[in-house]
Amino acid sequence: MTVPLRGKQLAALRAIAATPGGLRITAYPSAMPLLVQMGLVEERAASRIAHRDGRAWFLTVEGRETVKAYGADEA
Repeated sequence: MTVPLRGKQLAALRAIAATPGGLRITAYPSAMPLLVQMGLVEERAASRIAHRDGRAWFLTVEGRETVKAYGADEA
């Protein structure tokens, strides 16, 4: 059973979807552990040009499907 997404978790998922180069690793610190545990988000290497520490948050395949189900924005 999956946990319904709301609030910051949903905002974080949408922010990652809107950032193809990866969302900064320090973004949404309270939401990311649950999203990682659910398999929707992963931390991986990113361009050092865009991210100083070379790491960023990215959607998994399941994460992309979840964004499609919830919609890319609140509208």
